[in-house]
Amino acid sequence: MTLCLVLHDLPEGGAEAMEASIWELSESHCMVKGAMLVDTSVSPKYLLSHIRGALSRAGLEGKLLVTHVTTDVHMSGLDRDIEGWIQGSLKANAD
Repeated sequence: MTLCLVLHDLPEGGAEAMEASIWELSESHCMVKGAMLVDTSVSPKYLLSHIRGALSRAGLEGKLLVTHVTTDVHMSGLDRDIEGWIQGSLKANAD
């Protein structure tokens, strides 16, 4: 599995359409305002394509950036549960 970061600037309804499409690829994801973390078996390139397709089917478009999250991630101000989920995902992916 790979932990991916999706940064987005989407119109109304875009985040919901994006999150709905993620359930097709991953049971483990976390929404943060303007971003989503996805634990998935697909590449960032495929994830971007999948999200763009879902948005297109919903008649929406917006700005998206998708990349891998590495163990060299630094966090501040996130909810402890989110930080724990990120650290747990990265640890599981490293094993």
